[in-house]
Amino acid sequence: MYKHFFKPLFDFLLSFLAIIILSPFFILFTPVVAVAMKGNPFFVQKRPGKNGKIFNMIKYRTMTNAKDEEGNLLPDADRLTKFGKLMRKLSLDELPEIFNILVGQMSIVGPRPLLVQYLTLYSERQARRHEVKPGLTGLAQVSGRNAISWEQKFEKDVYYVEHISIWLDIKIFFLTIVKIFKREGISQEGQATMEFFTGNTTADKEINVLILSAGRRVELVNLFKQARDKLRIKGVVIAADMSNTAPALYFADKKYLLPKIDDKKYLESLTDICIKEKVALVVPTIDTELEILSKNQKELESKTKSKILVSSYSCVRICGDKIRTASFFEEHGFEYPHTYTEKELDDGKYVFPLFIKPRDGSSSINAFRINQKEELEFFRKYVKNPIVQECVIGQEYTFDVFVDFDGELLSIVPRKRLAVRSGEILKGQIDMNAELIKQVENVVRALKPMGHITIQGICSGEKIYYIEINPRFGGGAPMSIMAGADSCEWLYKGLLGEKIDKDSIKVQDKALYARFDGSIKIS
Repeated sequence: MYKHFFKPLFDFLLSFLAIIILSPFFILFTPVVAVAMKGNPFFVQKRPGKNGKIFNMIKYRTMTNAKDEEGNLLPDADRLTKFGKLMRKLSLDELPEIFNILVGQMSIVGPRPLLVQYLTLYSERQARRHEVKPGLTGLAQVSGRNAISWEQKFEKDVYYVEHISIWLDIKIFFLTIVKIFKREGISQEGQATMEFFTGNTTADKEINVLILSAGRRVELVNLFKQARDKLRIKGVVIAADMSNTAPALYFADKKYLLPKIDDKKYLESLTDICIKEKVALVVPTIDTELEILSKNQKELESKTKSKILVSSYSCVRICGDKIRTASFFEEHGFEYPHTYTEKELDDGKYVFPLFIKPRDGSSSINAFRINQKEELEFFRKYVKNPIVQECVIGQEYTFDVFVDFDGELLSIVPRKRLAVRSGEILKGQIDMNAELIKQVENVVRALKPMGHITIQGICSGEKIYYIEINPRFGGGAPMSIMAGADSCEWLYKGLLGEKIDKDSIKVQDKALYARFDGSIKIS
């Protein structure tokens, strides 16, 4: 209410009142500036306002238009006059902006309007400063003004956007008066004003990402590339697979072939790639990689200086064996399909329909619904190392979960599995059901995973019957990423040491996705 109604109303009333009260000052002071600047007393420049809309900001002029022999303006330090310095110290040069406030282009309090040329240089988070009107004064101004770095200023601006309130505005207003009298932070150290913003320091940071067992993970490769480009980070996305016909290899910036995971040279080859390419993050994508990587995580990270995106060994072992997974659900009181013992099956103590699958399987390979005794007898022999459970009827869900490097849960995105082929989702719909999210959060707290993981379950009534947990990117993970839970971007930011503001995460509820196949010529 304050942000959308009272704040604009106060801006109009206070600016109108200020113009009336200060009119004698404007009438007397404007000619003085004209004489001191030897010409036009006003400085008018295009600046981006709310949502980046350009407007003409008006100030009193503090610098001359002196140019060098080639017609270029001299540096700020050479053009800033003594009278101009005095006006800046007292913030008198900003007073004409009251007229910008009156017509609704600016606010009394808000992020300061900067140069139009900076618009393309902001990170996504920094660009949030344009979600509100720019201000005559702001949190960055009372926190150091031009004496703090650009990154610090932008962080203050975004904080203001996220915590805007009447009390914060009042605090900033009175702190501004104190700063004016103390004359603090007028210039950046070593500069006449503030050095130009040339972009984010992340542009100089090189982060190379290696995606293992890339296979058909074209979407994932492209999403990592998009996140990298969006954040303006240097680096390559590398794909590795045991087969040179894996499609994702040909969408990555670089590609490598690796031995089979059970090959003695697998870890050695992986280590060599990480060292050679200076890999910052290793992303496993299939279950069979997880145990060997988690078991050797410390040694790999020590040798390669790479971050292995894998949960703890104990977590991986729970998720990699369906019997251990069922025991985990039972131990913590989570609903799951009843898992039948061999004795129960032999004694006929079961109710159809049943579901059978390998206890260490994935991708729905050798997973079957059983409707009669003959089928049960056949599949118990056919499926290697099977687990037999009750077949729960209901809506099947996948929950995409992301936990950062520090163990903080950032997001849970439920999505309905509307169509599936060979265990991989073809059509899905985001369903940000608060009750489902709350239930899954309890599972995550108990499991303590890391990175992007997927939890599968069936909703029957108000209960979730959990089926399995895959502590890695699932095949349908791009749906949740594209809906707003961008774990690829968050991983890059995590490597840069940036924290994600959970309140800023906006997921497109009810977004409907359909996946499709494509072809690429390899030879």
